[in-house]
Amino acid sequence: MKRAAARDSVEAATLAAVDAGSEARAAPNRDTARARAAERPRLTSKIVPVRDLDPRLHDEMWAVFSRYYEGVTRESFEKDLAPKDHVILLFDAERGSVQGFSTLQVTVTEVRGRRVVSLFSGDTIVDAAYWGQNALQKAFYRYIVRTKFAHPFTPVYWFLISKGYKTYLLLSRNYRVYWPRHDRPTPAWETAVLDRLAGERFGDDWRPELGIIRFSQCNTRLHAGVAPVDAEILAYPDIRFFVERNPGHCDGDELACLGLIDFRLFISWPLKLARRAAA
Repeated sequence: MKRAAARDSVEAATLAAVDAGSEARAAPNRDTARARAAERPRLTSKIVPVRDLDPRLHDEMWAVFSRYYEGVTRESFEKDLAPKDHVILLFDAERGSVQGFSTLQVTVTEVRGRRVVSLFSGDTIVDAAYWGQNALQKAFYRYIVRTKFAHPFTPVYWFLISKGYKTYLLLSRNYRVYWPRHDRPTPAWETAVLDRLAGERFGDDWRPELGIIRFSQCNTRLHAGVAPVDAEILAYPDIRFFVERNPGHCDGDELACLGLIDFRLFISWPLKLARRAAA
Protein backbone atom coordinates (compact mmCIF):
# COMPACT_ATOMS: atom_id res chain seq x y z
CA MET A 1 0.00 0.00 0.00
CA LYS A 2 1.53 3.27 -1.08
CA ARG A 3 0.93 6.22 1.21
CA ALA A 4 2.64 9.30 2.34
CA ALA A 5 1.05 11.86 4.57
CA ALA A 6 1.68 15.43 3.76
CA ARG A 7 4.36 17.16 5.37
CA ASP A 8 2.12 19.95 6.34
CA SER A 9 2.26 22.39 9.08
CA VAL A 10 6.21 20.72 8.02
CA GLU A 11 8.00 21.52 9.00
CA ALA A 12 4.86 19.80 8.64
CA ALA A 13 5.91 22.30 8.17
CA THR A 14 8.45 19.98 6.51
CA LEU A 15 8.19 18.96 6.59
CA ALA A 16 0.53 19.21 8.29
CA ALA A 17 0.86 21.77 10.30
CA VAL A 18 4.28 23.16 9.72
CA ASP A 19 4.82 26.80 9.65
CA ALA A 20 7.45 27.94 7.21
CA GLY A 21 9.04 30.52 9.41
CA SER A 22 7.13 33.76 9.10
CA GLU A 23 3.93 32.16 7.82
CA ALA A 24 1.76 33.80 5.24
CA ARG A 25 -1.01 34.31 7.74
CA ALA A 26 1.13 36.82 9.58
CA ALA A 27 -0.23 38.88 12.43
CA PRO A 28 -1.45 42.40 11.53
CA ASN A 29 1.87 43.87 12.68
CA ARG A 30 5.30 42.46 13.47
CA ASP A 31 5.26 43.52 17.11
CA THR A 32 2.11 41.48 17.67
CA ALA A 33 3.65 38.54 15.82
CA ARG A 34 6.80 38.70 17.95
CA ALA A 35 4.77 38.88 21.15
CA ARG A 36 2.72 35.85 20.17
CA ALA A 37 5.83 33.90 19.20
CA ALA A 38 7.49 34.74 22.53
CA GLU A 39 4.51 33.31 24.42
CA ARG A 40 4.69 29.94 22.66
CA PRO A 41 6.47 26.97 24.21
CA ARG A 42 9.83 26.35 22.61
CA LEU A 43 11.05 23.42 20.53
CA THR A 44 14.35 21.59 20.35
CA SER A 45 15.27 19.13 17.61
CA LYS A 46 17.18 15.89 17.22
CA ILE A 47 17.91 13.77 14.13
CA VAL A 48 17.51 10.09 14.97
CA PRO A 49 17.90 6.92 12.85
CA VAL A 50 14.50 5.25 12.52
CA ARG A 51 15.96 1.97 13.77
CA ASP A 52 16.85 3.69 17.07
CA LEU A 53 13.32 4.87 17.88
CA ASP A 54 12.02 3.22 21.03
CA PRO A 55 8.34 2.30 21.66
CA ARG A 56 7.71 5.49 23.65
CA LEU A 57 8.85 7.68 20.76
CA HIS A 58 6.72 5.69 18.32
CA ASP A 59 3.70 6.27 20.58
CA GLU A 60 4.36 10.00 20.95
CA MET A 61 4.87 10.46 17.22
CA TRP A 62 1.59 8.69 16.49
CA ALA A 63 -0.22 10.76 19.13
CA VAL A 64 0.82 14.01 17.45
CA PHE A 65 0.16 12.74 13.93
CA SER A 66 -3.30 11.35 14.65
CA ARG A 67 -4.42 14.66 16.18
CA TYR A 68 -4.13 16.34 12.80
CA TYR A 69 -4.72 13.66 10.18
CA GLU A 70 -7.64 11.41 9.40
CA GLY A 71 -7.91 8.43 7.07
CA VAL A 72 -4.79 6.75 8.49
CA THR A 73 -4.37 3.83 10.89
CA ARG A 74 -1.55 3.13 13.32
CA GLU A 75 -0.59 0.14 11.20
CA SER A 76 -0.24 2.18 8.01
CA PHE A 77 1.62 4.89 9.91
CA GLU A 78 4.19 2.38 11.14
CA LYS A 79 4.45 0.78 7.70
CA ASP A 80 5.22 4.14 6.15
CA LEU A 81 7.81 4.91 8.84
CA ALA A 82 9.72 1.62 8.68
CA PRO A 83 11.71 2.12 5.43
CA LYS A 84 12.75 5.69 6.24
CA ASP A 85 16.37 6.42 7.16
CA HIS A 86 16.01 9.14 9.78
CA VAL A 87 13.43 11.22 11.58
CA ILE A 88 13.72 14.79 12.79
CA LEU A 89 12.12 14.78 16.23
CA LEU A 90 10.86 18.04 17.72
CA PHE A 91 10.64 18.11 21.50
CA ASP A 92 9.08 20.54 23.93
CA ALA A 93 12.15 22.23 25.40
CA GLU A 94 10.88 21.98 28.99
CA ARG A 95 8.82 18.79 29.12
CA GLY A 96 10.81 16.72 26.62
CA SER A 97 7.69 15.36 24.91
CA VAL A 98 7.49 14.89 21.14
CA GLN A 99 5.53 17.75 19.55
CA GLY A 100 6.42 17.22 15.91
CA PHE A 101 8.55 15.27 13.49
CA SER A 102 9.51 14.73 9.87
CA THR A 103 10.65 11.43 8.36
CA LEU A 104 13.46 11.33 5.78
CA GLN A 105 14.77 8.88 3.21
CA VAL A 106 17.69 9.25 0.79
CA THR A 107 17.60 7.29 -2.47
CA VAL A 108 19.75 7.12 -5.60
CA THR A 109 18.18 6.65 -9.02
CA GLU A 110 18.92 7.25 -12.70
CA VAL A 111 17.15 9.77 -14.91
CA ARG A 112 17.95 9.91 -18.63
CA GLY A 113 21.24 8.19 -17.99
CA ARG A 114 22.27 10.54 -15.17
CA ARG A 115 22.60 9.59 -11.51
CA VAL A 116 20.31 11.58 -9.21
CA VAL A 117 20.10 11.63 -5.41
CA SER A 118 16.76 12.46 -3.80
CA LEU A 119 15.93 13.30 -0.22
CA PHE A 120 12.29 12.37 0.36
CA SER A 121 10.24 13.90 3.15
CA GLY A 122 7.63 11.52 4.47
CA ASP A 123 5.14 12.10 7.27
CA THR A 124 5.61 15.54 8.81
CA ILE A 125 3.70 17.39 11.48
CA VAL A 126 4.18 20.11 14.09
CA ASP A 127 1.69 20.67 16.88
CA ALA A 128 -0.17 23.96 16.41
CA ALA A 129 1.03 25.34 19.75
CA TYR A 130 4.54 25.44 18.26
CA TRP A 131 3.86 26.88 14.82
CA GLY A 132 6.04 29.76 13.69
CA GLN A 133 9.34 28.38 15.01
CA ASN A 134 12.40 27.39 12.99
CA ALA A 135 13.50 24.25 14.84
CA LEU A 136 12.43 21.98 12.01
CA GLN A 137 13.97 24.14 9.31
CA LYS A 138 17.29 24.29 11.15
CA ALA A 139 17.43 20.53 11.67
CA PHE A 140 16.44 19.89 8.08
CA TYR A 141 19.16 22.29 6.93
CA ARG A 142 21.75 20.25 8.82
CA TYR A 143 20.47 17.09 7.16
CA ILE A 144 20.59 18.45 3.62
CA VAL A 145 24.13 19.74 4.16
CA ARG A 146 25.20 16.28 5.26
CA THR A 147 23.45 14.68 2.28
CA LYS A 148 25.00 17.02 -0.28
CA PHE A 149 28.52 16.59 1.09
CA ALA A 150 28.04 12.82 0.81
CA HIS A 151 27.25 13.32 -2.92
CA PRO A 152 29.21 16.45 -3.92
CA PHE A 153 29.30 15.80 -7.67
CA THR A 154 25.80 14.38 -8.13
CA PRO A 155 22.57 16.39 -8.51
CA VAL A 156 20.71 16.25 -5.19
CA TYR A 157 17.05 17.22 -4.84
CA TRP A 158 14.59 17.53 -2.03
CA PHE A 159 11.58 15.51 -3.18
CA LEU A 160 8.47 16.32 -1.25
CA ILE A 161 4.77 15.89 -1.72
CA SER A 162 2.39 18.42 -0.24
CA LYS A 163 -1.29 18.34 0.56
CA GLY A 164 -1.04 21.55 2.56
CA TYR A 165 0.08 25.02 1.56
CA LYS A 166 2.33 25.40 4.61
CA THR A 167 4.53 22.55 3.45
CA TYR A 168 4.75 24.10 0.00
CA LEU A 169 5.78 27.41 1.56
CA LEU A 170 8.67 25.69 3.30
CA LEU A 171 9.97 24.93 -0.19
CA SER A 172 9.15 28.20 -1.92
CA ARG A 173 10.40 30.45 0.88
CA ASN A 174 13.70 28.70 1.50
CA TYR A 175 14.89 27.29 -1.83
CA ARG A 176 16.56 29.24 -4.61
CA VAL A 177 15.63 26.68 -7.27
CA TYR A 178 12.39 24.76 -6.86
CA TRP A 179 9.51 23.38 -8.93
CA PRO A 180 6.66 23.77 -9.64
CA ARG A 181 6.37 27.51 -9.06
CA HIS A 182 3.99 30.31 -9.97
CA ASP A 183 6.39 32.51 -11.94
CA ARG A 184 7.74 30.08 -14.56
CA PRO A 185 7.04 26.65 -16.07
CA THR A 186 8.89 23.56 -14.87
CA PRO A 187 11.82 22.77 -17.23
CA ALA A 188 12.00 19.48 -19.10
CA TRP A 189 14.80 18.04 -16.95
CA GLU A 190 13.06 18.71 -13.65
CA THR A 191 9.82 17.35 -15.12
CA ALA A 192 11.65 14.13 -15.98
CA VAL A 193 13.17 13.92 -12.49
CA LEU A 194 9.77 14.40 -10.85
CA ASP A 195 8.20 11.81 -13.13
CA ARG A 196 10.86 9.23 -12.30
CA LEU A 197 10.86 9.83 -8.54
CA ALA A 198 7.08 9.98 -8.18
CA GLY A 199 6.51 7.08 -10.54
CA GLU A 200 8.97 4.83 -8.70
CA ARG A 201 7.56 5.66 -5.28
CA PHE A 202 3.84 5.91 -5.95
CA GLY A 203 3.20 3.83 -9.06
CA ASP A 204 -0.27 4.22 -10.56
CA ASP A 205 -1.24 6.79 -7.92
CA TRP A 206 1.08 9.25 -9.67
CA ARG A 207 -0.75 11.44 -12.23
CA PRO A 208 2.06 12.98 -14.30
CA GLU A 209 -0.30 15.03 -16.45
CA LEU A 210 -1.46 16.82 -13.29
CA GLY A 211 1.71 16.67 -11.22
CA ILE A 212 -0.41 15.14 -8.46
CA ILE A 213 -0.37 11.96 -6.39
CA ARG A 214 -3.94 10.78 -5.84
CA PHE A 215 -3.99 7.80 -3.52
CA SER A 216 -6.29 4.93 -4.36
CA GLN A 217 -5.97 3.51 -0.83
CA CYS A 218 -5.43 4.94 2.63
CA ASN A 219 -6.11 8.53 1.60
CA THR A 220 -4.65 10.52 4.47
CA ARG A 221 -5.92 14.07 4.84
CA LEU A 222 -5.84 16.87 7.34
CA HIS A 223 -8.67 17.20 9.83
CA ALA A 224 -11.14 19.93 8.90
CA GLY A 225 -10.00 23.32 10.15
CA VAL A 226 -6.26 22.58 10.05
CA ALA A 227 -4.43 25.07 7.78
CA PRO A 228 -7.64 26.32 6.10
CA VAL A 229 -7.44 28.37 2.92
CA ASP A 230 -9.31 31.68 2.87
CA ALA A 231 -9.44 34.79 0.71
CA GLU A 232 -6.82 36.58 2.79
CA ILE A 233 -4.03 34.06 2.27
CA LEU A 234 -4.96 33.52 -1.38
CA ALA A 235 -3.55 37.02 -1.96
CA TYR A 236 -0.10 35.41 -1.67
CA PRO A 237 1.02 34.15 -5.12
CA ASP A 238 2.69 30.99 -3.78
CA ILE A 239 -0.40 29.92 -1.86
CA ARG A 240 -2.75 30.74 -4.72
CA PHE A 241 -0.55 28.73 -7.08
CA PHE A 242 -0.54 25.74 -4.73
CA VAL A 243 -4.34 25.75 -4.47
CA GLU A 244 -4.76 26.10 -8.24
CA ARG A 245 -2.30 23.29 -9.00
CA ASN A 246 -3.67 21.00 -6.29
CA PRO A 247 -7.41 21.70 -6.05
CA GLY A 248 -7.97 18.33 -4.36
CA HIS A 249 -5.60 19.02 -1.46
CA CYS A 250 -8.47 18.95 1.04
CA ASP A 251 -9.26 15.40 -0.10
CA GLY A 252 -5.67 14.26 0.35
CA ASP A 253 -4.18 14.89 -3.10
CA GLU A 254 -0.45 15.64 -2.96
CA LEU A 255 1.48 18.06 -5.17
CA ALA A 256 4.86 16.58 -6.20
CA CYS A 257 7.69 19.09 -5.77
CA LEU A 258 11.46 19.39 -6.18
CA GLY A 259 14.00 21.66 -4.53
CA LEU A 260 17.60 21.76 -5.75
CA ILE A 261 20.12 21.10 -2.97
CA ASP A 262 23.39 22.72 -4.02
CA PHE A 263 26.22 24.51 -2.26
CA ARG A 264 24.73 27.95 -2.92
CA LEU A 265 21.64 26.91 -0.97
CA PHE A 266 23.84 26.50 2.10
CA ILE A 267 24.43 30.26 2.03
CA SER A 268 21.03 31.53 0.92
CA TRP A 269 18.88 29.49 3.32
CA PRO A 270 20.47 30.60 6.63
CA LEU A 271 20.52 34.19 5.38
CA LYS A 272 16.77 34.00 4.78
CA LEU A 273 16.19 32.58 8.26
CA ALA A 274 18.31 35.36 9.77
CA ARG A 275 16.42 38.06 7.88
CA ARG A 276 13.08 36.69 9.07
CA ALA A 277 14.30 36.57 12.65
CA ALA A 278 15.43 40.20 12.45
CA ALA A 279 12.34 41.47 10.64
